[in-house]
Amino acid sequence: MPSLLKRLIPLLLPVCLVSPSVNAADDWQALPANPIILTVAGELGCCPQGQALFDLQRLDALPQVEVNTQTPWTEQVDSYQGVRLSVLLDELKAQGQRIDATALNDYSMLLNLQVASKYPVILATRKNGKIMSVRDKGPIWVIYPLNDFPELRKEEHHQAMVWQLKSLNIAR
Repeated sequence: MPSLLKRLIPLLLPVCLVSPSVNAADDWQALPANPIILTVAGELGCCPQGQALFDLQRLDALPQVEVNTQTPWTEQVDSYQGVRLSVLLDELKAQGQRIDATALNDYSMLLNLQVASKYPVILATRKNGKIMSVRDKGPIWVIYPLNDFPELRKEEHHQAMVWQLKSLNIAR
């Protein structure tokens, strides 16, 4: 048996050296265990290659908040849960001045970084406690707290509420 082990070690060692730990909280570049639902790219201090990958589990591992609001596309106040955009950017050590948000259908909108820092803008993955499907504007919907901050009830912020979000690109 030791001779078999000696033959396997050289084969296994490269796998151990190049396989990143997907459980490490700061290893955002590692492939997540489940399907990727968000790619954040650009000026990221956390990631030498400028890209962080998220599945639902990774997003859920970040501090979650709740926003209760009505949107221009909903008929009542709903509860949305997700990570604050500012918390995600802090976690990734984002160093840019611009955030370009892109949806699955390639709709793209420039998000106001100052607004995202000042208000609890979230990347909602749940609506009324249920995971959002693509059919229901998921898997991620940028939600602004319109009911709590009437000053956000402007077309520019409505346009920034990108649903079916697939990526964020951080630039200077």
